[in-house]
Amino acid sequence: MRSKFRGTLIGSAVGDALGAPVEGCTADEISIFQNDIVEGRYTDDTELMIGVAESLIDKRGFDGADMAHKFLRNYHAWRRYGPGTRAVLELLREGVSWEKASTMIFGGNGSYGNGAAMRIAPIGLFYCDDIDTLWEIAYRASHITHSHVLGKEGAAIMACSIALALRGYRDREKMLNYLTARTREDIYRDKLIKIEQLLDADKQTVIEELGNRETAFESVITAIYSFIRFDNFKDSVSYAIGLGGDTDTIGAMTGAICGAYYGLEAIPAEWVDALEDDEKGKSYIIWLADELYRIKFGSG
Repeated sequence: MRSKFRGTLIGSAVGDALGAPVEGCTADEISIFQNDIVEGRYTDDTELMIGVAESLIDKRGFDGADMAHKFLRNYHAWRRYGPGTRAVLELLREGVSWEKASTMIFGGNGSYGNGAAMRIAPIGLFYCDDIDTLWEIAYRASHITHSHVLGKEGAAIMACSIALALRGYRDREKMLNYLTARTREDIYRDKLIKIEQLLDADKQTVIEELGNRETAFESVITAIYSFIRFDNFKDSVSYAIGLGGDTDTIGAMTGAICGAYYGLEAIPAEWVDALEDDEKGKSYIIWLADELYRIKFGSG
């Protein structure tokens, strides 16, 4: 189980770093040079995930004000934050409460991007044995930057997928049935139902039916699909990135689910070795995973 905790967070960071150099490229463009996309520098996806883990560890559970503070403390604009998250972080820096800041962007509608789903992995680990609480906490943690229900729902589905993978759900029918039954929003439920029909589909059909963009409902189910379609970490993450579009985030979400299922040892060593390892790099991320495991299971 410790290996799965490590695999979840490192898998997310690896998927992020692999996808970052080709973000915004098409599937055809990526196919030309896909063997050369390994870079070790992660983006805002992983920096925000680190903040989620740090807060859960420090507070032994969810604390919105503390998590928002961790996001601000870690913030480096050069990690390629999206405009909505940047705007919310600026509001938080000005003293707006974490409950209110995300409701003040996009005309008061909030964001339905995938910025909450991409960082949610530590919540999937911490609340893996209580899906009702997991769903509630995923919504609350998402609200810090993404107050639109579709942004929150995407994060909750991703957290639940990680928890299920951690617990050994690999039979696709069982996993998809569980997620479909839990999902509240039709746009997600409809795409989950389509997964079985798309397992042999070409990439363009998958992109058209599930998506590869920055919105949560056009990327979360794509990551779940990429996990289910293959039987190993490398093929799933390579495929997810190879779809093009929001490659770093879809790669990160796919990597988190795969890491939760297969464990750290299943991640290609050359990908792990290439991951940055400075102050809050690879070694620190592994430490965060170990701390989450220790708090969760009371083991050293």
